[in-house]
Amino acid sequence: MKQGGMIVFDTKDFGQGMPSGLSLRGEGGTPLQRLLGNLDIPRLEAVPEHHVLTKSFYLLRSFPGRWDGGQLWVEAEAPRDSDQGRQARRVDGVSSILITSNDFASAWARDDRGQYLYPVVPGGERQREMALRTGVNIVMYALTGNYKADLVHMPALLERLGQ
Repeated sequence: MKQGGMIVFDTKDFGQGMPSGLSLRGEGGTPLQRLLGNLDIPRLEAVPEHHVLTKSFYLLRSFPGRWDGGQLWVEAEAPRDSDQGRQARRVDGVSSILITSNDFASAWARDDRGQYLYPVVPGGERQREMALRTGVNIVMYALTGNYKADLVHMPALLERLGQ
C-alpha cells in the first residue's frame, strides 16, 4: 500500500466510528481497531472540505451510506514543507486507506429482482442517491488521483459548469 493502491473499510458500526484523535492501536475498541491495531496505518483525518473526494465526479459535501452522519476518514495530508510521516501526495494524491462507518455497501445492495435490500436511515431515497454518488466519487478518485485538484483544469471545469 505504501507504493500505491487503496483499501476501503466500510463498516456497519455507525456511531462507533473513529472520533478525532482516536488511535487505532490497542487491545480493545471496535473490530476494525483490533484488525488494524498492529499495522502501520498513516495518520487519518476526516475528509476536509476541499478534498478531491468532494469533487472527483459529483460535487459532494457529505458521504452518506445506509447511515448518515458518520465521517469518511482519509490519509491526512502533511504540510508541503514537512517530511513527517507518509503523505498521500507520493501516490498521485490518493489516500491508501479510506474508513467509514456509514455502511455504503448496504445502501448499494440489491436483491435478484433489483430491489434494495436495506433501508437508508434517516434520509430515504435521496440519501441512497447520495450514497451511490459517493461510490462513484471513490472509484473516480482511485482511478484519477489528484486530477481534479490540479488547478490547470479549473478554467475548463468552471466553463463546463456554466460559471
